[in-house]
This record gives sequence, C-alpha cells and structure tokens, in this order.
Amino acid sequence: MVPAMAVHEVVIEIIGWISTGLFLFSILVPNRARLHQLGIGAAVTTGFYAYEHGATAIWVKWTIAFFFHGYMAYKTRKDQTLKTEANS
Repeated sequence: MVPAMAVHEVVIEIIGWISTGLFLFSILVPNRARLHQLGIGAAVTTGFYAYEHGATAIWVKWTIAFFFHGYMAYKTRKDQTLKTEANS
C-alpha cells in the first residue's frame, strides 16, 4: 500500500506545478514586460520548491533568474517610459 502524502508535501507539489505553469505560460506572452513579471513569479515559486526538496543547484539558478527578470522588468518599464516622454 502506498502511504498518503502529508499536507505539506502536497502543498509543495502544487507550488511546483504552479511554477511550471507560469514558466510555460510566460513563453506565450508577447509583451516583454509581462514576460519578465511572470518570470519573477516562476523564479520565486521554483526557488521555494527546489529549496524544500533540497535541490541547491536549482534554487540558486532560480534565484539568479529572479534577479535577472526583476532587472529586465525594471529596464523594460523604464525604456517604455522614456519612449512615451520622447513622443510627447
């Protein structure tokens, strides 16, 4: 008989699947700013999921991805603001 998963394990697995869904959905987003915002969400959820499983290399990679997507989201918004100001 297979033992039932603890609530904690189920929650962690749900977070992992949400992360996977965010990542896959971000591939389809044409707006770069939205893509990077979804990337931030995916990085946070994947980092947490990997940390809970003890996968150090994975959560370090997604910590780096978090800062990359954060910077790119900031840069994209800044570039859009500069273009808007230049056109007015």
